[in-house]
Amino acid sequence: MQRTIKIKLAEDKDLIETIRVFSKARQYVNDIGFKKKIFNKNKLNKLTYKKIKKLYPNLPTGLIQTARDVASESIKREKCKRPIQVKEFSSVRLDKRNLRVNLEHKLISISSVNGRKKLTFQTHRFVEKYKDWKPVAGMLCYKQKQLYLNLVVKKDNPQINLGGIEIQKDILGIDRGINNILVCSNNLFYNSKHRKKIKGKYQYLKAVLQKKGTKSAKHHLKLLSRKETRFVSDTNHRLSKWIADSDFKVFVLEDLKDMKHKNNGRIFNKKLGSWSFKQFETYLKYKAEERQKLVISVNPKYTSQTCSKCGFKDRLNRKRSNFKCLQCGYELHADLNASRNIAELGKPIFSRLLVNQPIVVPMVTTSQLIH
Repeated sequence: MQRTIKIKLAEDKDLIETIRVFSKARQYVNDIGFKKKIFNKNKLNKLTYKKIKKLYPNLPTGLIQTARDVASESIKREKCKRPIQVKEFSSVRLDKRNLRVNLEHKLISISSVNGRKKLTFQTHRFVEKYKDWKPVAGMLCYKQKQLYLNLVVKKDNPQINLGGIEIQKDILGIDRGINNILVCSNNLFYNSKHRKKIKGKYQYLKAVLQKKGTKSAKHHLKLLSRKETRFVSDTNHRLSKWIADSDFKVFVLEDLKDMKHKNNGRIFNKKLGSWSFKQFETYLKYKAEERQKLVISVNPKYTSQTCSKCGFKDRLNRKRSNFKCLQCGYELHADLNASRNIAELGKPIFSRLLVNQPIVVPMVTTSQLIH
């Protein structure tokens, strides 16, 4: 498993210049790729390497190749449809060729336009937690006149005893929604009243600032956007930790990757996009890993229309937040009914994992098992 830790670095003119030159090299590759309508790395390398080496002779070869790779991925993502503008100080991707980190001794070695830079850094509690992990990559960033190294560290997945999990007792279904952010199959609800209040305030302030359009308004708009992002992230961290710390050992979520592609209407999609459901899932997965627990993804189709008691499926079973089965008359909250269906869908997937794997296996997230 992998984690990313943020390390603050002291100001260094050589590293700042390296970021600036790297951004220019990346921009050059972007321009050539867009003009020629190609994103193949080998072709881009033949077209750009010698020219970049001539323009920026002090930029290390490894960073030239990395700039090419990042540009290639950007062009491919945009499908060569529009030119890509790189920021003056874009993030620099680092790998084993141009980065060495010793977390135990707090030493960092990074390639720069002025040779290899050897730095020390101040440790903190979060870094200490991962000092026995292996550094594998990083991103050098320069934001708001501060240098950061976002370091990716790696460790073998922990072991989990599948034989110690009881299917009827240890599996929790989780339904994610708009009115209720989370509804769990054990009857626990987390409603969105507080979230709607805070988000509504941010939306109002953003609308006012956008209408003004002044330089000061745009500055405050950026600050407000960051504040909103931190609020969403903090809430998702709290919720995922609350779920991961529960007594359950297997968590079942809907696979929501195609939700925004459906024809749900502009208003619904706006509400759906106002909260980062994927971020919650990501946080829950890595927190579950640390606690030697599983996260399973299932197809959400018909979970809100199917009776969790008798299995009868009909779209008329649900009316807004109320669910009443037309066949057996079973009645309860619609989101709670959906969460119980989600839990049931996760049980056969976990059973297959239990049968096909040894009693003790490396920790995995099993979204791939639904395919």
